[in-house]
Amino acid sequence: MSMTDISFIFVFLPISLLIILLKPNWQKYFLLALSLVFYSCGSPKYLFLFVGLTIINTFLAHLIQILKSVNVFKKVVSLIILIMGILINIVVLFYYKYYDFSVSTINSIFNITITTKNLLLPMGISFFSFKAISLLIDVYKNTIILNNNPAYSMLYLSFYSQVISGPIARYGEFYANYTPVNLGKGIFERFSQGSHLFLRGFCKKVLFANILSPLVVEVFSSNIEKTPTATLWIGSIAYSLQLYYDFSGYSDMAIGIGQMHGINCKENFNYPYSTSSISEFWRRWHISLGSWFRDYIYFPMGGSRVNSKFRLYFNLLIVWLLTGIWHGANWTFIFWGFVYFFLISFEKTVKLPERIKNKPLKLIYRILCLLLINFQWIIFNSPNISYGLRYIKYMIIGNASDTFTDIRTIVLLQQYGLIMIVALILVMPVIPKLKEVLRKRNQILFSFMNLVFTVALIILFIFGISFVMAGQNNPFLYGNF
Repeated sequence: MSMTDISFIFVFLPISLLIILLKPNWQKYFLLALSLVFYSCGSPKYLFLFVGLTIINTFLAHLIQILKSVNVFKKVVSLIILIMGILINIVVLFYYKYYDFSVSTINSIFNITITTKNLLLPMGISFFSFKAISLLIDVYKNTIILNNNPAYSMLYLSFYSQVISGPIARYGEFYANYTPVNLGKGIFERFSQGSHLFLRGFCKKVLFANILSPLVVEVFSSNIEKTPTATLWIGSIAYSLQLYYDFSGYSDMAIGIGQMHGINCKENFNYPYSTSSISEFWRRWHISLGSWFRDYIYFPMGGSRVNSKFRLYFNLLIVWLLTGIWHGANWTFIFWGFVYFFLISFEKTVKLPERIKNKPLKLIYRILCLLLINFQWIIFNSPNISYGLRYIKYMIIGNASDTFTDIRTIVLLQQYGLIMIVALILVMPVIPKLKEVLRKRNQILFSFMNLVFTVALIILFIFGISFVMAGQNNPFLYGNF
């Protein structure tokens, strides 16, 4: 079940929101049960695995908390339990996501034939594993104190809106200021903010990502040796937009649902394409993943506060190789991660963009960064590294067809040109800046514009529903990771 399915929007979600009719002490159990139902609809084959991992991680986390003490023996035991818990999650993740890739690589290198298993990937396994590991580590380091009721930890690990593609919320922020939903004070504000985020995310996914999907599929599945250069550019830009609207749309929906239930989660996207550098892009894109690698890998290795440049670059290399590997079992992701390591290391070494004082040069560097990010998404979406590099080469110098455009290019522009222009405008913080200007200059006009935006969002939501009912709905792209 996808969060853009009609069955989810008009059946599952309304049922989950009936939580306000329950006693506060019962609500967590209701949400936990619904989360398991949601998972069983999306990945029934692995429901018992999911429940088992949830119970095991909850048990280990609470056991670590019980054993935390000044007593040296208990400290050692809790450390052993922590390591065991981390290994369990890594082994399960490796087995389902990377086993076949590892076996195929070994077979290729040593010219042997170890049988692959062709395993179906459990829904959300990468996101679940990282949430579980953060839970164990945070308990061990006294960063959080678990509620004595295990249902809280189980709900954190399995909450239905975050189980497919995150965001990778931490236990501490998940339950920050948590109060069960009731019909009393604050419910209107909570539901209005949450529903606004949900509607915005739905529109991003259905009216932008889904509409651009056929264009991306057509271009990336074409014979790139014979595809006009302009079409290749259109396809790559469309994919950069599709991926953003798809994943940021899901994140908005997930965070919005959480807010309606009184559960917190920090924003996962902050207009990443308005970046001024490669490093800044990754502080704005998939923020929860970046902060996870920063807090649990980069900082424990010493981060940037190390005595040698070699160690700094080594730390960055490990983080970016792991980031690439986390995204998928393919050499394209490893290469993609390595290129980002190189680009970010270059920026740190040369101190860009801080050293650029000239405004036109700053603008040029921004454009260059966006081009590099676009090229990286081509690698990300390619079946192999060779295909991705050839795609980029043909974009720059042309290909065997020796044509910049053809009739099909014109047709694609007629079909998708308007939606791409609107999408390009809205990836920049145009609306927030407009609201900020109005708020400072005219409060009445600001309130009126908020009303206009809300009405427009509802109309777009209804329009999006018609698209879904017509069968124009695709799975979330990051559900594959």
